[in-house]
Amino acid sequence: MSMLPPMGTRSAGQSFWTDSMTTQKTVEVPEGWPGTETAYIAFTALIRAGKQPGRDFVYQPTAQIGAVDFAFLSPPDLAMEVQEGMYADASGIVVRGRDILRKAQLAGSGITLIFLDANQLRNDPDWLIAEALQYREHSWG
Repeated sequence: MSMLPPMGTRSAGQSFWTDSMTTQKTVEVPEGWPGTETAYIAFTALIRAGKQPGRDFVYQPTAQIGAVDFAFLSPPDLAMEVQEGMYADASGIVVRGRDILRKAQLAGSGITLIFLDANQLRNDPDWLIAEALQYREHSWG
């Protein structure tokens, strides 16, 4: 039985424990951060990769229908979205179908949408962001 607190129960400014098969990490999410823990991990990894909010990308924490978590200004043909869930059940199949459709719709506009797996973000955010910035996706197995 895990001694970790359940995911999704943090208060602003509270540490989050993440569990993987090999490591455990804590992430301090600052008070007032408008999005999820994994979006914060991606946001800070983008900054470490040399990307600057407002100059290179825009974070959209309350993305409207059709919007993405991270819209890029430089390069303008890139977008990223954190994927929190798994596609293991019937509702997951519907979500995956929507994700594939969104990716295709954005591709039709010349934008490459890269999905960022939440578990991969927790385990190795800098590698995953570096890969995504090279238009390489590692989600969906």
